[in-house]
Amino acid sequence: MSDLRSVASRTVRTARILAITLVLGGVLLSGIAGAQTSTEPVVVIEVGDPLDQRILDYVERTLVQETAHVFILKIDSPGVSSGDVSSLYAAVRSASAPVVSWIGPSPAVAYGGSAYLANHADIRSAAPGAVIGYLDPNVLKGESLPPSVVPGEDPDTFFRTVGTMVSDTIEVEEGSAVPGFADRVDPALGQLIIGIDGLVVERDGQVFEIQTAMEVDVEGESVLTAARPVQFVSTGLFDRMIRLGARPETAFLFFVLGLSFAAFEFYAAGTGLMAAVAALSLGLSGYGMATLPMRWWAVGVSLVGFGFLIWGFVQNRVGWRAVVGSGLLLGSGMFFADTSPQFPPSPWMILLAVAATVLFTWYALTTVVRGRFATPTVGREELIGLRCVVVDTLDPFGVVVLDGARWQATADRGIVIGAGAPAQIVGVTGQLLEVDPVVPGPRTCLLYT
Repeated sequence: MSDLRSVASRTVRTARILAITLVLGGVLLSGIAGAQTSTEPVVVIEVGDPLDQRILDYVERTLVQETAHVFILKIDSPGVSSGDVSSLYAAVRSASAPVVSWIGPSPAVAYGGSAYLANHADIRSAAPGAVIGYLDPNVLKGESLPPSVVPGEDPDTFFRTVGTMVSDTIEVEEGSAVPGFADRVDPALGQLIIGIDGLVVERDGQVFEIQTAMEVDVEGESVLTAARPVQFVSTGLFDRMIRLGARPETAFLFFVLGLSFAAFEFYAAGTGLMAAVAALSLGLSGYGMATLPMRWWAVGVSLVGFGFLIWGFVQNRVGWRAVVGSGLLLGSGMFFADTSPQFPPSPWMILLAVAATVLFTWYALTTVVRGRFATPTVGREELIGLRCVVVDTLDPFGVVVLDGARWQATADRGIVIGAGAPAQIVGVTGQLLEVDPVVPGPRTCLLYT
């Protein structure tokens, strides 16, 4: 009994110790959490690739909703493809904390509306090697109104700089600022965060003192280090995925690949997987077309060029059709969208897209279709082996008559069976008969024309 009482006593004491530990731990953790919450972070907003309305809204929401000691716009964008930039510029000028723009790291660019976004920040910086310019137009698609600008300390120098960059660019050099767009030069983001410590920003009667660095002792030496947590924010996975087609070359790539996958699904009689891939590719391309300043005649030429490729594939003849189709695709890809000079289509990406389309059509699609035609298809087995009469030349598609009924039919690619010639059914796919010419003798092949 004494042993049982001893065990019970020890159990009670252990439970009390655990309870006290949990309470103290909870108090400590809540104190730490409170300290972190009270320390407003440096919020770094990634601003990259061509900007459209979704990205403009995302940056504006972040400036309005996030709590920060200072916002840093990390810019590497060739311009604004479409959207209303005025609302974002206003959000930058009325943000609850100072807004710092940094065009970096090298070789980052800021063209058009992206350069004006940097101009509206309270503090403007760039990395050596960054390029700024092509200010006109500030928005590529739609009405491009002259944006409001924030002059630098010397307005005359600032407006001379603007005049230079309307149709040209300036590369940021070490120790050489670009007034109104990169008033200071910081090679790295960490150096920028420490470098702006102690700066005072006055805006609309508000005064902000930036405190982003502190001194620490390292082996007897005083070293500056970041004093606040740095929080990076960027768009979500869905936004990043749908914006894969936001550039001219990627919109063209997804467009021709989507057409190729659709043709594969049609001719290979697939299970629907390729149709889903085609829909996804065309959807990504469609997003790009909706946000880019398109040359719609080039889209039409792309369709014609792809039609020539499929025509040659159906005829099983690699000839002038394939050459004309490839040339039309290549030419239309180079003029797919009117985005020069800020971000013109990449010639190498266009060439790669055309090459992939041609190889897919003439290798993958041909191989699969040949395999399908070489194997009798299951279904309506009672028709296989029967003879019919061709009434519309099969080259390779046409019409045959079987027991007085007309059927759509196809012959093996490369074989032409003329009207009036007999044929034998070797397979059935849905309502389509697959036929071969009637062979009159052993190992003898006739071409009916």
